[in-house]
Amino acid sequence: MLHLGAVAAPIGLQYFRGETLLHTDFAPDNVLIVGERARLIDWAWPTRGAAWIDPGALALRLMDAGQPAEAAVAFAGRFPSWRDAEPEALEAFGAATAALWQEIAEGDRARWKRGIAEQAARLARVLGSSAP
Repeated sequence: MLHLGAVAAPIGLQYFRGETLLHTDFAPDNVLIVGERARLIDWAWPTRGAAWIDPGALALRLMDAGQPAEAAVAFAGRFPSWRDAEPEALEAFGAATAALWQEIAEGDRARWKRGIAEQAARLARVLGSSAP
């Protein structure tokens, strides 16, 4: 299975390091809503890393559900870890996420995978434009 570290530029790898348990796969069928709580299920892509990675992964899935990239990134900003992340880290995340999903889509031409790859490229552009 591919992961962000495998596709991140070596210069950006330091941004992904951390000890937070990450889910990283917020596909609609991986989030179970029970009452007013969301429960994450299907931990097929768990990893440890920087805490801000999961809000970024969630932003990508919000985009895939029809939210504009800017709105999805603004939603990620509700999480302190995302707000406190360095702009260069978010830019590296965008680039690595786009590369990851491009590689996934090239390996399996399923329409939904190509769609996420397109959204990931859009996310990368938005996050890259916020860098100083």
